[in-house]
Amino acid sequence: MLRPMVATTAVTAALILVAGCGGNDKKSDAGTENKGGESTTSTTPSAPTAPSFDPPKAFSPAGAYPVIKDKENRFTEAKAQTGIAGQVALIGRWTGLTGHDVADPNKTWTVKSAEVETTKVSDATKPVAVKVDGKDVALVAYAESDKGSGTQKPSGLVVVHWVDVESGQKIAEVSAKVSTLEGTGDTAPGTPSISAAAYDPETGQVAVGVGLAGSVSKYQTVYADPKTQKSTIVPGMNPAAVHGGVVAGSKGAADKGADGTVLLVDGASGKVTKQVPLQQASLQPLATSAGHAYFYGYKDASYVSGTKGQAIFVVDLSTGAVTQTVPAPPSDSNAEVECLADQATSVVCTSKTVQGSALEIVGFDDATGKKAWGYTSDSGGRVVPRVTAAFHGVVYAQTEAQPVLMDAKTGADLPSASSSSSPGSSETPSSGDTPTSGDTPSGSDSPTGNESPGNGDMGLFDGKVLSPSAVSPYGGVYGQLPSGDGMSSVELESVFIFLKPTA
Repeated sequence: MLRPMVATTAVTAALILVAGCGGNDKKSDAGTENKGGESTTSTTPSAPTAPSFDPPKAFSPAGAYPVIKDKENRFTEAKAQTGIAGQVALIGRWTGLTGHDVADPNKTWTVKSAEVETTKVSDATKPVAVKVDGKDVALVAYAESDKGSGTQKPSGLVVVHWVDVESGQKIAEVSAKVSTLEGTGDTAPGTPSISAAAYDPETGQVAVGVGLAGSVSKYQTVYADPKTQKSTIVPGMNPAAVHGGVVAGSKGAADKGADGTVLLVDGASGKVTKQVPLQQASLQPLATSAGHAYFYGYKDASYVSGTKGQAIFVVDLSTGAVTQTVPAPPSDSNAEVECLADQATSVVCTSKTVQGSALEIVGFDDATGKKAWGYTSDSGGRVVPRVTAAFHGVVYAQTEAQPVLMDAKTGADLPSASSSSSPGSSETPSSGDTPTSGDTPSGSDSPTGNESPGNGDMGLFDGKVLSPSAVSPYGGVYGQLPSGDGMSSVELESVFIFLKPTA
């Protein structure tokens, strides 16, 4: 039976800051290198350090970050996305990236997605954590439309930002022109959207798959490197992995010769170094931060969510060698597959029906690309959970009853850090951490009618701890629908919950 992930009832009151709104923030004095970053932080003294565990195996809810509805972008695709890099919780939106230092609630920053009014953002990736020169860096890519100036025609762009999360300063930016727009409307032919994004957590290199409105060719890939701050465009490819400067991806279904072929490309030059035909009609990229390239093959002529699948293919980026794993459900079953890499040694994949019923969970050894463990919904005594994150040997997942932990290498349930959800004697908060009765902050921490909506309390937390969607040694984060008395749900798009690690 899956063991529950512990969430102690000790709740640390947190000063809540509205994503994208800096309260008393002022423009950074860092000059042009900030390029849109705003911060409430001075260079001295150094920020306090949050407790850390690598990997964390128990959490306590300790912060709530409200996200105000974006009046300009009401589409589902424009919803805010959460991440965490080091001890900074990240909220990504089409308008930009906001960071909240979880150890210092007064420290927040925002880096805008675009600097000029003539540029409109049409898509964005989820913010992810990478290392650049040993620093914790947030990586995010945007699809943008530039209306042009003078005699220049409007163009579609992919713009990649790397942000030092400690300072909130942009350390690198790469802009790549991917199309010429025919018009200036929101759906003008050539308007870019993001189909996939693969990244190397060790170097910050990224490969962004781009689709173009009205384009005959299905995909193109933009490779970008924070060290050189240069980009390369590879036409007709949708990326699945980038590692050590090598990009792996599949040919777009509408591109000539697309037969489920995997391409290995030198990122810096854009040169195709190897082609690996898999004899599939279409390949869906999976596990886009792994050391191998993972794909789910489809028999149908074009990929549509829930079409009939064939197998999971794992491709070695150095040799092109292929390992094939056939899922337990029959190959003619309608299934959707999702995979996450733990950025250490493992990749875990789950499959479900188009109606949402769990089918199977499979763990891979990322060093070899071979299946290491797995079971199905028919296995006695176990359920297939919904995997939400994987980090350094631990799989974080959610069942109908509670969040759970699993060993990424073996699939075994991990024992919880405590036998109950209430803190034991060793877990009892110190006097400085103890909340008032009911686990709510004291009156001095609660918002009044005259305060900014960003200064609130854990009243925004609905009391139901869920499995984190992103994890670092300093904790986890996930999104929650608006609830509680802190702010009107009419104003809020969502609330991001920070989970402090306790074990």
